[in-house]
Amino acid sequence: MNMGKQILLTLVLLTLITFSLSSLFHLQGKEDEAKSEALAPIPDPWITQTIPAGGSIFSVLANLDLPGTEIGMVSWRFGDFIDVTTIQPGDTLRVILNETGDKISKMMFVQEPTIRHLFEARGDSLAYTKEALPVQLRTRILDGTLVTTLDAALLALGLSPMDKQNINNGLEGDIDFQRDARKGDSFRVFIEERIFEGKPLPRAKILYVNYEGVRTGFHELFRYAQDDENSVLNGLYNKEGKSNNSSGVGYPLASIHVSSSFGKRLDPFTGRWANHQGVDYRAAYGTPVYAVAAGTVSSARYNGGYGKEVRIKHPSGMMTLYAHLQNFSVRAGQSVKRGQIIGRVGSTGRSTGAHLHFGLHSGGSFINPSQLRMVGAEKLNKKQMQEFELQKEMIRNQMQNKLSPQVAKS
Repeated sequence: MNMGKQILLTLVLLTLITFSLSSLFHLQGKEDEAKSEALAPIPDPWITQTIPAGGSIFSVLANLDLPGTEIGMVSWRFGDFIDVTTIQPGDTLRVILNETGDKISKMMFVQEPTIRHLFEARGDSLAYTKEALPVQLRTRILDGTLVTTLDAALLALGLSPMDKQNINNGLEGDIDFQRDARKGDSFRVFIEERIFEGKPLPRAKILYVNYEGVRTGFHELFRYAQDDENSVLNGLYNKEGKSNNSSGVGYPLASIHVSSSFGKRLDPFTGRWANHQGVDYRAAYGTPVYAVAAGTVSSARYNGGYGKEVRIKHPSGMMTLYAHLQNFSVRAGQSVKRGQIIGRVGSTGRSTGAHLHFGLHSGGSFINPSQLRMVGAEKLNKKQMQEFELQKEMIRNQMQNKLSPQVAKS
């Protein structure tokens, strides 16, 4: 009997020990599993795309395997806030998709280290906010001497190709460089740069330029600027307020923001790739539209997807087209001058919102309007000249402060 009790007690003890050890190992396994889950990396919801050389918002979004209509519409709305001509290789676009992966919920576009453009999808529209870090403004005077060409001298001083071209465009109205420029000619450039973390950001402002040579004489240019940073009048003028860029055609609008450029894009209506046969400019309803050059109105009518459009034939043989207008201010057969109002911005025809579609037809087909050299006013008007005189004086004072800081302080 005692032997039986001892055996039973032993079995009970063994069962308890086994159960305890099993529970202990089970708990340890749970703890290890929990630790493993805690250490597992959380997936980044952002999909990051970098704009490649020759790329566009359309091309990088096409990599996400989204419906074409979604890419087309989002890209179109994106252009309402970002001038697409400012997009450069290396810019970053980050995207968050919805749960089903067929629509964009959020986007972040970074063009330079100091600015983030944030977008959130709300139905068929995009809500937009902009985050900007503070930057310092720095002015510099760059003096140079011609050795070979002005282009080479400007680039050697660290100016960007775009800044170099702006200076060339400003001077060439007064100077025949091919005929009169000589080795040893001198020039000065006064620029304003934005500085972030000790480094200049792209796109400096050219405030002043002068050029002096034995054959060219002395010439100087000053920057005139309006409050609207997209105004076509912002640029370099001589001291009389005349633009030396008068050899080009005018702009179709007083303020320029390109929302969709010429070339291949996904159509926001069909979702298919198509060639966009012009340039779209963002503008509010009723904004005046100007003839870019003198010519004769060949048609002013409603034309299907283009809505209300005006076509102008120019003496050069080219034809310009202005589409989606709210109304006309001209009629077929009428002669028009450069800068004359021909209609107002609308959204007629196949359009997703108020804008101007500007086309250029030559040699039997539409060509890229960016091939045109567009310039602002040939000369500032009386009111603008008053502003220009004040701005010139300010620029001269700024340069004097840079050249003789001690004199300026006293």
